[in-house]
Amino acid sequence: MKSIMTILSKAYSVFLSLVSKFFIFLQAFLFARLLLKFLGANPETLVVNVLYKYSDVLISPFNFIFDDVYFSGLLVEMSTISAIVGYAIAMLIVLKVLQLFRKEEQFWSI
Repeated sequence: MKSIMTILSKAYSVFLSLVSKFFIFLQAFLFARLLLKFLGANPETLVVNVLYKYSDVLISPFNFIFDDVYFSGLLVEMSTISAIVGYAIAMLIVLKVLQLFRKEEQFWSI
C-alpha cells in the first residue's frame, strides 16, 4: 500500500509540474506577442505570422474588453494584457483546485 501511495504522490507531483509549466509557457507566449506588437514587428515575417496566428486563438475571448492604447505611436494591445491577466487568474484557480487533492493520504488511509 505504501508503494502505491508513493507512485500516486509522484504522479501527482509530475502532473502539477506539467500544468504549471504549461501556464508559464502560455504566459511567455502571450508576452512575446505583446512585445512584438509593441515594437511594431512586421506581421508578414514567418515567425511573427505564426506567433500571431496561434495567439489569436488564445486572445479571442478577451477581444474588445478594452480599447488598444498608443504611446508615442507604439501599440499596447489591451486584449493581450487582458489575456495575460485572465490566464494568470485561471492558473491560480486550477493550481488551487489541484492542491485540494494533495492530501490524498488522508483519503486512502481509511
